[in-house]
Amino acid sequence: MNLVTIYRTFNDAEAHVARSVLEASGIDVSMINEELGSTLSVSTGGVRLQVREEDAEEARQILATQVPPAQP
Repeated sequence: MNLVTIYRTFNDAEAHVARSVLEASGIDVSMINEELGSTLSVSTGGVRLQVREEDAEEARQILATQVPPAQP
């Protein structure tokens, strides 16, 4: 199973909202760097949401219509 990153943010709350929206739509989501907290996630590229490659396009469409873009 190949996972792809479909969302990246440096704000934990934004990542949790995006993950919740995807999970409510039936898409399995992995959250990377969540446990590091805001300060360390900056040095590791932020909090990332990953989904199965075959779900990536649908997940991006869902996020585009239901979640504001991540703040840099």
